[in-house]
Amino acid sequence: MQLIAGANTVLPTTSVELVIRARVPQAIDLDITAYLLAQTTQKVRGDADMIFYGQTHTPNQSIQLFESSSQPDYLTRIRINTAQLDSVIGKIAICATLSEPAHIRDLQRLSIDLLSDGHVVATSEINTQSKTEKALILAEVYNHNGRWKYRFVDQGFNGGLKPLAENFGVDVADTQTPPNPIAPPSANSSSSQNVFGQPTRSATPTAQPTPPPSSINLSKIRLDKPNSSINLTKHNGSFGKIQVNLNWNRSGGDRGKSFFRKLSASQSVDLDLGAMIEMQNGTNHIIQALGNRFGSYEKSPYAELQGDDRTGSSLNGENLWINGEHWDQVKRIVIYTYIYEGAANWAATDAIVNIQLPNQPPIEVPVNEGGYLSTCAIVELRNVGGQIQANRQVQYFDDQQKLDEHYGFGFRWTVGRK
Repeated sequence: MQLIAGANTVLPTTSVELVIRARVPQAIDLDITAYLLAQTTQKVRGDADMIFYGQTHTPNQSIQLFESSSQPDYLTRIRINTAQLDSVIGKIAICATLSEPAHIRDLQRLSIDLLSDGHVVATSEINTQSKTEKALILAEVYNHNGRWKYRFVDQGFNGGLKPLAENFGVDVADTQTPPNPIAPPSANSSSSQNVFGQPTRSATPTAQPTPPPSSINLSKIRLDKPNSSINLTKHNGSFGKIQVNLNWNRSGGDRGKSFFRKLSASQSVDLDLGAMIEMQNGTNHIIQALGNRFGSYEKSPYAELQGDDRTGSSLNGENLWINGEHWDQVKRIVIYTYIYEGAANWAATDAIVNIQLPNQPPIEVPVNEGGYLSTCAIVELRNVGGQIQANRQVQYFDDQQKLDEHYGFGFRWTVGRK
């Protein structure tokens, strides 16, 4: 069913998925957001009612946001389970915003599909060339006389993410510009091709009275070549749980026409997330699935890998948790990823790492600059006067041992398998 602006349809099931596809020119950031609006006020009740890149789901998973961005192609999925929504919620608004100074007309394509049980129920195409606004209300999922319906809206909105969010009752906080880049250490020239490990190959919340919305920070920080470093400060005397997420192009995803899919045929790519950690007392630790070294969140080294996504089929990718309550015991952490299976083609994996600290803007580090080496150092976290200095690395190596030699941890390496 092709919907035009203003048209609606009844949701066939309580669990549906919205798929937003776009073609985005370089140097433009596209953000998809969802707002849970109270039936009586048409506003959010607080921070938890806004779903965006820094907060990708509601506490009870009634709404979940999954992004897979690799310019120029962009894909976002929003899963909505109306049966799990708080009874006071009457509408979910789905919106798109662009970074300054871009306008919707700068997009080469933008569409939204409604899926139920994996089948397309409704589809809509946005005529981007006629849009001079910086933001767009794409669609709504809303409760009408006890029935949940879907409406294609296609309504332009002047301003960017901040005024759009404020329109829905979100109080937006400002952030400072990241500091100047800091150069990474120089490489060392030692050579070896073993990989670490054991025998290894190479490497429902109840409805509450509506409170006034608090302040939420929407300023995503992207560590790239122009802005390669940022200093992070404690919030209320602690860093809390530091969450590092690795996501990449899934072999079974929607990008069936990508060059990489054609090149690798049915072969899946297995990216693994890892970390090398130096403690203040001089001890070193390594965390990675290879060798079953998953670490510990509650005791040294106060970092733990949350399982192992063997194919990228997990929508949440791979996750590493760092216990910020014990940051004073950590000297430095080098976060890296390596290709355990599949072709070493980083530009095709669409890999991206997101680092999230409580009450701070998310930090995004793309790992897609090319290279055909199997291992990539992504970001270094240094303890500088008790604060965290995050330095972008994105340096490629033959394997984890070469990475270790470069950063000087001094681990003992043997051949292993996971």
